[in-house]
Amino acid sequence: MDLSFIESIVPKEHFNTDVSGTPLERAQSLIDQCHPGHTHMKLLQLDGQESSAEIPLVQDTRALHGLLHGGVYYTVGDTITALMCTFHIENPEQRMVTASGSIRYLRAVESGKVTAKARLKRKEGDRLHFVCDFLNEEGKRAAQAKFLYALVTLPGS
Repeated sequence: MDLSFIESIVPKEHFNTDVSGTPLERAQSLIDQCHPGHTHMKLLQLDGQESSAEIPLVQDTRALHGLLHGGVYYTVGDTITALMCTFHIENPEQRMVTASGSIRYLRAVESGKVTAKARLKRKEGDRLHFVCDFLNEEGKRAAQAKFLYALVTLPGS
């Protein structure tokens, strides 16, 4: 697993990047330090083609009706796919940005855990297309998100 460019992307004035462990553990540490950490997501697998994470249904991840909040699905999917983009970055001045995203909610989740499974559908130059399925504990799809990312070079680079 090569996450070498993640160190150059993450602003050190906002994040503690001096973390030991496997690349997966270091990526999890970064997630835990920012907004996606509030979803309680835990990375299970991370690479440029397929990745997965687990989302527990806890009080912090519930919507007012008691079900898993739709924003949690979207945040986890966007976070996993953004991390997957780091495997496709070619230089330290390049960044990944979400160009578009959409999600379909298919089944309510009121307890247990949801597994997010993301995969790269295709890469067209600097554009990456991802699909992220969210599976309930029975293995049934609870939601599906699609994300399009652009790899851009920072101005002045």
